[in-house]
Amino acid sequence: MAVTTPPREINNLIGGVLVPGSGEAIREVRDPSTGTVVAHFTESTREDAYQAVAAAHAAFAGWAAHSPGARSRLLLQLADLVEGNLEEFAQLECLDAGKPISAVRDDELPGIVNALRHFAGAGRALSSMAAAEYNPGNTSFVRREPLGVVVGITPWNFPLWQAVWKLAPALVAGNTVVLKPAELTPLATARFVELAQTVLPAGVLNMINGQGSVVGDALVRHPHVALVSFTGSTPAGRSIAAAAGAAPKRLVLELGGNAPVIVHDDVDLDTALPILTNGILFNAGQECMASTRLLVAETIHDRFTEALAASLASTKVGNAHDESTVLGPLISEQQRNRVAHLVDNRPPHARVLTGGNIIDGPGYFFEPTLIIGLRQGDELVQEEIFGPVATVQTFTDDADALRKANGVEQGLAASVWTRDIGRALRNVNAIESGVVWVNNHMVVGPEGPLGGFKGSGYGKEGGTSGLAEFTREKHVIVNLG
Repeated sequence: MAVTTPPREINNLIGGVLVPGSGEAIREVRDPSTGTVVAHFTESTREDAYQAVAAAHAAFAGWAAHSPGARSRLLLQLADLVEGNLEEFAQLECLDAGKPISAVRDDELPGIVNALRHFAGAGRALSSMAAAEYNPGNTSFVRREPLGVVVGITPWNFPLWQAVWKLAPALVAGNTVVLKPAELTPLATARFVELAQTVLPAGVLNMINGQGSVVGDALVRHPHVALVSFTGSTPAGRSIAAAAGAAPKRLVLELGGNAPVIVHDDVDLDTALPILTNGILFNAGQECMASTRLLVAETIHDRFTEALAASLASTKVGNAHDESTVLGPLISEQQRNRVAHLVDNRPPHARVLTGGNIIDGPGYFFEPTLIIGLRQGDELVQEEIFGPVATVQTFTDDADALRKANGVEQGLAASVWTRDIGRALRNVNAIESGVVWVNNHMVVGPEGPLGGFKGSGYGKEGGTSGLAEFTREKHVIVNLG
């Protein structure tokens, strides 16, 4: 049965028990499509965070003693439960994150179920170096072991997706987990963790709500936490890295993105336009790999930008609960106003080709926007906009395109558009990003590693690399004498 209204109160889940935070402040959760309050939770304290870690720490030995096959079977059961409640999760994700219901139901949630099943299977086939007599008279082999308690701190733009990409590989590798969802979007994650208690032993998966400066900081600094996996802004990632470095403890940081999209003069425009339009507007552009920083060959600039502007302007904007909506709201009034400020403060040499305005009415909507005439040092180029706003710069040749592509702090993702495979691969080799698509954008799956370079963080999520992040290698040498 679909659930369109979440519980009015969201609790922490610690050691298998639902408990409210012990702080005094009440945090409201709003539907971004209407601005109305749909739920609330009591802020948690540092002591609440310690209790969550203690529960995970107490459950670790028993969970780690499960065979990989046993842990895998339990995660597969959890995947079946999520799939059986797909409509409920779609409604919750739409309600607190403001994502168009059709996109969540048809694209995102099936991908989450697929990721759960992938990680469940991958955990049964961890690999390392082959055992051999690398030193005469001694056999060496490597054990892959779980780390202990893993903390996952998730963002508001992909609340459940990011939670699953953290908790699934961590759990199947034998770790226990404490999740801290973003304050703006706890609904789907809270339901997932509650549902997981019907499958997992108590304490294996815990969730705590609260501010990053209080709860997040306490989790990062706790001595029983072995690894922190964080997805969020680059400034927040720097703070977490500084706190974790005092231990020190391991980190996986997926931080800000500002993806360059290099469009060469031989681009297949009919193929590129719908993909790039989707990459600009998916989740209202609140996507760290969004295709919003366009570098276009001078010779096709006018033709390309006119076609893209028309594509953006024709997009159906509306309430996320409407089945026909393509572009929903931004997450909050603050985020919408931030995007509007960046657009309104564009330099005199830049021009808005379409959009550029806040949409009047309830909710946090902004027009699909295309801005041309930008230069490399402009704030709109250097900053991750995180809204339905695309910028355009021109380039003269490959060297100019690559200089501009790499000329920002971030290095998470990029794409190259050309029919010349040699040129495409030369671009791929030179781009300083952890993920590069050719004639496509924002196609991901759990089988491949995701993670950035430079200011976009370090470590990987997904693939064998992402699974290995949640293990440690122990080299064992046995004397044969």
